Amino acid sequence: MSATGLYGQRFTPQEAIAAARSNAKSGSSFTVLWEAVANADTRRIADQALEQAQARKIELLEDGLFANILRSGGFLIAETNPQTKEVIAQHLVLLEPGGAPRDLKTESASVVKLSDAVELVKDTAELVERLYSTPSTEDSFLARRFYGGSFPEGDQSLFAIPNSLRKLGANPNEVQEAAALYGGYLFWGWRYALSMPAFAASPVPALSAAGYKQEKLTAEFLRSNHMDPNFHLGLDNVQSEKQLKERIELLTRLDNFLEEALKNEGDPTVVRANLSLVTMPLGVEVNSSRDEGHYGSSTPSVLVFFWDRLATGGFVVKTITGGD
Repeated sequence: MSATGLYGQRFTPQEAIAAARSNAKSGSSFTVLWEAVANADTRRIADQALEQAQARKIELLEDGLFANILRSGGFLIAETNPQTKEVIAQHLVLLEPGGAPRDLKTESASVVKLSDAVELVKDTAELVERLYSTPSTEDSFLARRFYGGSFPEGDQSLFAIPNSLRKLGANPNEVQEAAALYGGYLFWGWRYALSMPAFAASPVPALSAAGYKQEKLTAEFLRSNHMDPNFHLGLDNVQSEKQLKERIELLTRLDNFLEEALKNEGDPTVVRANLSLVTMPLGVEVNSSRDEGHYGSSTPSVLVFFWDRLATGGFVVKTITGGD
């Protein structure tokens, strides 16, 4: 496989590795962890992103890093010590608008085995694609990807279950359903942001605009149901099993309402192009906080995943956060 460059030239893994090698320690080995493939649609969306950013005076992230990946494709490459098989740096390699390779190198601040990095990059990409592609009302599948097969307790993660809700002694299936619905509601803004071409120019302003859109639509929904538009939808104020059932019913209708808005406003071509971008992991590290998860992986949508490895093999999610 090779990515198509800015003007139709092929940007190959060999060329990307050569660019990384010129910015690496002597004697290192290199492995392609992920490839983002450009095509005519992604290049068109990249041009739209840059035009919108200029018109709206949006500051480009890293000189248009992600838009350039949509234009030329790109590679995430692990630089490893051939003796220890440990990742010593990760290289995000793409083509600049003029056609010259650009290598963004991140030195590893922790010890990650190459085999773990390969598996985590694959798991992160698969989970992100599933998250963005699944309607909010169907997010209950995600519980199986978390440690212990259920959503985490507390308030440090998307799809978390407040401690107060656990103490109700409610039906565990209903607790999981409520967490999935509310987590899906919170995640809607991330999904809506992909409908904006400007996302590729700078994800954070797009996410902020999506959050504002979600607030407006939520207030509209609540008013149409004769409710306070500032009604607190979080699960931390649920005080009885009856209220839990009512919150599940309310969130189901709200999530369906927002899902319909997303279908009506999103250009599938823009969404597909940006989805190809956000499924590209930016790197993996070992996390010092075992409470959150022993390994961390990040994405262009500023989502950060913390993982643990099971004794039986494979990785499971501990927490998902919105990054910094």
